[in-house]
Amino acid sequence: MGERWADRGPQLARLSERLRTADSQGPTDRALLDFLLVLGEVLDPDLDDAAARQALGGLVARIAEDPSPRGVVRALSEKGFGGAGRTFLSWRNSSPAHTLVAGSGLPLTLGLITVVAAAEAGVSLDLIGLPFHVVVGCPTEAGPAMGESFSGHDTYIDALVPSLCDRTALEQIVERNSRGRLSLDPSMLSVMTAGDVIARVMNNLENAANAGRDLPLLGLVRVIRAVIGSQDEPDRSGAAARHLLN
Repeated sequence: MGERWADRGPQLARLSERLRTADSQGPTDRALLDFLLVLGEVLDPDLDDAAARQALGGLVARIAEDPSPRGVVRALSEKGFGGAGRTFLSWRNSSPAHTLVAGSGLPLTLGLITVVAAAEAGVSLDLIGLPFHVVVGCPTEAGPAMGESFSGHDTYIDALVPSLCDRTALEQIVERNSRGRLSLDPSMLSVMTAGDVIARVMNNLENAANAGRDLPLLGLVRVIRAVIGSQDEPDRSGAAARHLLN
């Protein structure tokens, strides 16, 4: 964050332009990821966008070799994806672009990359927003629509520690991350929309700025919120939108 946030005019203009192709009520698809890659350039003008896209292409190719849930987990591990790096609260973990370059990130960014890479390889996966965590759902043949619950999934992937999960594992994740205050509920397993993802990314960035007492970053996050406007306000009827910080 060497430059003042007020110096991000060209990147903010590109972000606004890219926003027109991102449907807040649509799926977590390549258009959403492309929007968030530009967001990474707003946060860091020196970002190596080519390296980020090359890393995505490598993951796509590896998943295509074995598109099974176990194969997706293996692809993440072999391509160096997983973990949150040296500090969980680094703002870089909230940026899919930086996660692609470094391999580390939050559950949300790692999960989004997994879903988009799998889709590019011809595999349909869903992003599921748990409280304080995000997992990837592997749909059954009848799979769910956005907003539907766990009935459409029988296996899950935790991209933070690339591994397969069942319902019992999800129950443990929710109880552990909430320190016993919450139990797994069907409403927690809704398929996230693009708007849900954008809202959680922005909340994660603001949380990172506050945790690090990074006033320039906090100012930049607020400018970005003003630029993206309504796209930062997900459909509050969807349970996934209520669970932030991941």
